[in-house]
Amino acid sequence: MSDLLKFVLNQQNQFRRARIPSLFSDFTLQRYTNPDGYNANVNIWEDVLCKAARAGLINGPDGVPLRLILETGPYLLQKLESSEWGRPLALNAVIDEAIARGRMLPYSGFLTSAHSIYSQRWTELPWRIVVWGLKQIGFRHTSSQTDNRASRELVLIPNIEEVAGKIMTYLERYNSQVDRTFTTAMFSREVATALDIGGELAEKDLTILIKFLVRDRQIATSDGHEDRAIASLKSLVEDIAKQIHALEGQIAVARERSQKAVELKNRSSALAALRSKKAAESVLSQRTDTLFQLEQILTQIQNASDQIDVVRVMKHSTEVLRGLNAKVGNAQDVENALDSLKEEMGKVEDISTVISEAGREVHVADENEIDEELDALLRQKERAEEQRATEITKQRLADIENVDNLEPSRAQQLMLSKDEGLTTPKAASESTSSQELDSLKHMSLHEGKASSPDLGRPSHSRNESDKPMVEA
Repeated sequence: MSDLLKFVLNQQNQFRRARIPSLFSDFTLQRYTNPDGYNANVNIWEDVLCKAARAGLINGPDGVPLRLILETGPYLLQKLESSEWGRPLALNAVIDEAIARGRMLPYSGFLTSAHSIYSQRWTELPWRIVVWGLKQIGFRHTSSQTDNRASRELVLIPNIEEVAGKIMTYLERYNSQVDRTFTTAMFSREVATALDIGGELAEKDLTILIKFLVRDRQIATSDGHEDRAIASLKSLVEDIAKQIHALEGQIAVARERSQKAVELKNRSSALAALRSKKAAESVLSQRTDTLFQLEQILTQIQNASDQIDVVRVMKHSTEVLRGLNAKVGNAQDVENALDSLKEEMGKVEDISTVISEAGREVHVADENEIDEELDALLRQKERAEEQRATEITKQRLADIENVDNLEPSRAQQLMLSKDEGLTTPKAASESTSSQELDSLKHMSLHEGKASSPDLGRPSHSRNESDKPMVEA
């Protein structure tokens, strides 16, 4: 069992034991009889083939793993052949459907097309037109048992989109244009680091990845004169740095050889080693000077690149400021606007003053009405108190008329109330005028009744002629 087949069968969420026979069978006829089952099988195969390619399990003819390209044909069928279920008979139909849906595209067409894969020329192409084109070049949508089509190279769109996203995230650490400029070899190493695949991408994978970033995502360029010069300079600096490292190793080896020759008293070998060491040191000095000069040039280019960005931002800021000043106007316009604003604010203050004065007049009128209403309430309360006093007096007169008929305890309580001035809930009415109790006892019934209305009034309001007559 191949590594590819093991990987496929280990996708247990998709290749369940009960579903494997259906996935390896010729399910092309289900496209008309059971469209849901047909589409489900196609989706499973498309997904697992993309995953296997990303894992580096699908190799090209040279044995190099292809992560963005799928090569179909007898070689792929052989890798997927199982001793229990045989070969996947509908695999070619799966490939046709993937091409029709735009998830897989022919390698040659992908590279030569001048239009993005996201334009209408790619994405809105009807399935019938694609099938017709496949038939014209010899590919027929028939059963896989009789399909002997040749191998095809197909670009896996889901894989290339995922890789491009990871690279974009990885390259965000570089801020300047110089840092983001690479040769093809340097970019290949950056991609391998970003994907953490333990090796560089295959040449075909790298080619279509660069095409995708330049044409479809439009986040890279590959033909700028300045970029080429910067990339060449960075590559030269890198090569010289490697040469310096190698020369340092040669010098160390020559030094060690000369020391051993001296220990062995081999004069000729020691001289040869020292000459080799001197020659390497001379070349090392030249390479070091060259590297220093190239690094200075690269630094100047980086500074100039940064200044270009600064100047561009300053120009844009100047245009924005000029537009804003045009909207604001000149100083005279601003002064006129301020004068108009002061005038309008003065009008607002005048209106507020008028409204406030009118409010104060209304407030004074309201206060007079409130005073009149308070006086009315006080008069009403006085009349109520006078009426209550009259009623109390009447009750007292009635008690006095019946004082001889009261029980001794009741009479004694009345007398105590008179002497001590106590007020009890039971004798509340008698205790108010206890000082007049004796005189009222000697009043005649007729006189008491006649004078009863005046007894409830305050003592200071009564005239001397109004006092009741007492028997001698």
